[in-house]
Amino acid sequence: MWSTHIVSMRRPNTLYRVTTAAVVFSLILGIVFIARTGLPSADVIARQEASRPIIKVSDFNPGDVEIISLNNRRVIVWRRNETDRTLAASQNAPEGWRHQNSRVLGQAQTVFADDTNVTLEGEWFFALAEFSNPYQHLILRSGDFEGFFEGLYAGHFDLAGRIRIGGGSTNLTVIKAEYVDDGQGIQLYLDGKP
Repeated sequence: MWSTHIVSMRRPNTLYRVTTAAVVFSLILGIVFIARTGLPSADVIARQEASRPIIKVSDFNPGDVEIISLNNRRVIVWRRNETDRTLAASQNAPEGWRHQNSRVLGQAQTVFADDTNVTLEGEWFFALAEFSNPYQHLILRSGDFEGFFEGLYAGHFDLAGRIRIGGGSTNLTVIKAEYVDDGQGIQLYLDGKP
């Protein structure tokens, strides 16, 4: 009489596959958007690039030393020639230094004031030509050590910016630098406070 029929309730596999693909695609898209929000914006990138200017190596001949203005900061750029390197090597004796360490712009820790730590490959020296007292100024290639002379306190600095004679000062604040563009330029790290 009553016949029992077994009804098969098969769902189409296509619907499951489409739904699974849509969920996976949504998850991947969400992860990409979340990852992109962690990247710096264009204004942050521009501000960082401005605080790290690049100078051309070809703009300075060996032996040139000058104070240039970068990002409203007075920066000493000294490209040493062989005579300068020889003199700097003769001054690289810690027992003659008043201060054993130099500050690096933007870094909390000081570095040992050895010539290799405060120059770029012994050829380039970069430092701030700024003091807290507005009446202090540097004269380049002068003083008893042929580096720098600061007139207000009669400070004599050697070629690595180390104070040797005189008062009212510490070693010059050096600037971290590195070669870029296959050695055609040098990037200076001017971010931070001295």
